[in-house]
Amino acid sequence: MSTAEICEKLKAFKPQVETTIEQLNDLDKVSLSVLKTFISDTTLMKSKHSFMKIQAVLDYMHEQINIGNWKDVRLFLRKTITIASYLKVLAILVQQSDLTDSVIKEVYGAIDFGIMFGCPISSEPELLQKCGSILTSVTSQNCTYETDNKIDSQIECVHIEKPSGVIDIDVITCPSMEYFYKNVILQKRPVILENCIDHWPALSKWKDSNYFIKLAGLRTVPIEIGREYTDPDWTQKLILMKDFIKTYIYQDNGPKGYLAQYALFEQIPELKKDIIEPEYCSFSETDEPVNVMAWFGPKGTVSPLHHDPTKNLLTQVVGEKRIYLFSPSDSEYLYPHESDLLDNTARVDPRNPKLGEFPNYTSAKPYYCVLKPGQMLYIPPKWWHFVESLSISFSVSFWWT
Repeated sequence: MSTAEICEKLKAFKPQVETTIEQLNDLDKVSLSVLKTFISDTTLMKSKHSFMKIQAVLDYMHEQINIGNWKDVRLFLRKTITIASYLKVLAILVQQSDLTDSVIKEVYGAIDFGIMFGCPISSEPELLQKCGSILTSVTSQNCTYETDNKIDSQIECVHIEKPSGVIDIDVITCPSMEYFYKNVILQKRPVILENCIDHWPALSKWKDSNYFIKLAGLRTVPIEIGREYTDPDWTQKLILMKDFIKTYIYQDNGPKGYLAQYALFEQIPELKKDIIEPEYCSFSETDEPVNVMAWFGPKGTVSPLHHDPTKNLLTQVVGEKRIYLFSPSDSEYLYPHESDLLDNTARVDPRNPKLGEFPNYTSAKPYYCVLKPGQMLYIPPKWWHFVESLSISFSVSFWWT
């Protein structure tokens, strides 16, 4: 398929985008003029100056959303990023006759920038995701980069002796909805669920790293660099999926790279087809959608002891993780950080609690498990949990209220 043919497919979203542009009442006149000009006549995008104008809008919006706290960013700024990213994609394709690797990379870069920093527009909530899917349908079969490594052949789990003094977490085989509600949700207790996701395509497909590379190798994703987020040298960066796999997944030496707590399935809907939201998530107190997060990394990644306000089904797809859990009633024995930024994170490491520094930890009652592929761990709200990967690992979290 030529760039012109792809461009025509993407132009099908123009009416929805035009509708949203008309609703951007708070947008500055210059930026609004740029959006209106190029959505009304895409032939104007053949000029290199058009690309510069669209990029200028993106740069200005990106600057604006980085002022102050992210939660306070006004939605019209992020909607403008979504629309300008869509226009940038069209401009790239209009100006190029051949769909080369560099063009594909540039288009994906524009799409992913818009997904990460923009937000859904009401007239077409999955605008950029659909643009990405159209491009993926053309490019995934022509991927020029592969790795000889297979995740399943590289999985060598570290053998860890079960710690003394821990409480085993109950294992339940595919409980009924009624049982899960009465004996797990209402009782607010952690359990391991087995044989609940045996039908997931992800259990077999995600063992092959080339599957991710062909489907999403040129997609930009955010990763964490460092042992854990409480370390002073911890940082984040954007990287292509193929480079993340090549640089971090199979490397034992050097800093850890971790695609952690990321809405990967919203960015790349093709991956979402490999998983199915568990029915247990329907026991919700609100109408809010379930948040589905990806965790993909090498052996040795760590999420320090912390708690979340939501219910959580941590689902293990590839590899193994060891997990410590503590009841909310143990909070005083876990020495939470005093800063507001980290007040949901404990200072104590249950693997090596340093009792000289944290003597009250001896009063805590740790629950413990090694989570294996095909298992789900239900973590009740406010329960403390520490997670360490024992091998290359891919997990999926389902968070709901």
